[in-house]
Amino acid sequence: MIVTLDDLSIALDKAPLAVLVLQGERIAWLNQTLADLAHRPKGEFIGQPLTKTVLDRWREDLVEVAADGGRRWFQRQHVQPLEHGEAHYFLDVTEQHHLKETVAALQNRLQALETRDPVTGLQNRRAILRELDRQISRSRRYDNPLSVIRLTLEIPGDAERRHQLLRTISQSLKDKLRWADEIGMLDDHTFLLVLPETGLEDARELAVKLLSDRAAFQFRDGEGRVRYGVAAWHKGDDLRKLLRRVEQDQEINLSALLS
Repeated sequence: MIVTLDDLSIALDKAPLAVLVLQGERIAWLNQTLADLAHRPKGEFIGQPLTKTVLDRWREDLVEVAADGGRRWFQRQHVQPLEHGEAHYFLDVTEQHHLKETVAALQNRLQALETRDPVTGLQNRRAILRELDRQISRSRRYDNPLSVIRLTLEIPGDAERRHQLLRTISQSLKDKLRWADEIGMLDDHTFLLVLPETGLEDARELAVKLLSDRAAFQFRDGEGRVRYGVAAWHKGDDLRKLLRRVEQDQEINLSALLS
């Protein structure tokens, strides 16, 4: 049995795979599957410059189209050179695309649910900033005082030693705070204390008290030091402004303690 070019053309027309054949910049042939996806008669494309048709965007490696009342995605495979042109095959990867989107959405949800710093067990950056933003909204509504303390530990040495100190210090700080206060980690060496109903002077007094407890900071001689900053919420402050002000205060309050 001899298979002719017409036989191949008919077979490819019925194939679920979209096929496009170009000669130079002109469309030499396409199968019915691709024509259906383009929502145009097949004969409308033959001999036309690709750039003058709706198929021009099918040059992309990933093509998104409206089909069957939804969206479908096709990945392009390129075969070149043919004797008189080049061929493009388009694989339907809609299911893989949806799976990828689902995995990404689940990962985002998982990250949103993660609220604890893995080393100290305190609130992580996302959680403590969310709490601070909530307290700022409360102060804005009721004009209540609100302050924050930022403590940055400068700890040389290996990770195991740093983690040991961070766990010890975090527990000590938690023990000294009121039930309404919040504490979390801004990064792997910076604590943020959120103090509702606390004015600036009281917050400064608390910072000095915390730093004066040498038992809480179990540094060895010459091992590390602590930088602290204190700031109070002012009318007009948002999260960004308050964090910037406490960071600026920290720059001028380099603690000599434990240095």
